[in-house]
Amino acid sequence: MIKILCLFLFFIPLFGYELQENYEFERDVVFSNDLFPDLSSKFEILKIPADKSQYRIDANVIAKTFELNGIAVETDKVRYVNFTRHSPVDFTAIKDQLHRILLECYPSMQIDEISIHPRGYIASIGKDTRGYFDNRTCQNNNGLFYILDSQGLRHYLDYTVQGNLEVLHTIQKVLRKEPITGFNTILKSVPFQSFKDKPLTTLPDIPSRYRSNLKASQLLTIRNIEPSPLVLKNEKVVVEVRNGAVIVEFIATATQEGSLYDIITVQKNDGKRAKAKVIGDNRVELQ
Repeated sequence: MIKILCLFLFFIPLFGYELQENYEFERDVVFSNDLFPDLSSKFEILKIPADKSQYRIDANVIAKTFELNGIAVETDKVRYVNFTRHSPVDFTAIKDQLHRILLECYPSMQIDEISIHPRGYIASIGKDTRGYFDNRTCQNNNGLFYILDSQGLRHYLDYTVQGNLEVLHTIQKVLRKEPITGFNTILKSVPFQSFKDKPLTTLPDIPSRYRSNLKASQLLTIRNIEPSPLVLKNEKVVVEVRNGAVIVEFIATATQEGSLYDIITVQKNDGKRAKAKVIGDNRVELQ
């Protein structure tokens, strides 16, 4: 048993390396620690022809080279590995643009690093070149965007953002239709990552409520909440009755909730019901 355990511990360092689909290269000769910088052993992986700015190779070929040197790498997620020659381009202006985009979404966000990697070789870019990002950029710490060259051709690039964000979380279990307030939420710092929707970093500007029941410590995004109706069920409302320039008001009870301009039913003090249009906060107009 001791002998088996020792063998298991000996082979642990040989595993845990996962081959990626894309790498950049500066030298024509690619070494093992170009792919995995923390490797202590350095050996040649392949030679890329000097006239190639992009090179594609079967992932199993690379895995076999590592295996011959006593190191196992995972290739389950990758069929081919793409090598792109490092572009001698300063992407500072585009990084600054992405930095501004993120701070417009989250003014208090802490951004530690932004990395940009072209999917193809780019020899140069104009000083006014800007990135075209999609509307999910504020929800993902990595993604794809493009730039246009002088001929109007698109060049695609990947970006990665490292940083932290203070996001609202529920303090305790909350129920559907319960108002979202400072009493049932708290700000917690989380790594900026991929979110299903834009995370909430502040309480909404308008009265809002939860769309569904949520557990305690739930990270909140805009899909978790909705505007609170102007009229709530079983609440008292002011009913306006218009007759030309004359307006008469009386109090009734809403039998339904409603948002602006919704038609709901109200119950008068005599028990009779009528249709009314929501025109304001706890205010309706008789139809």
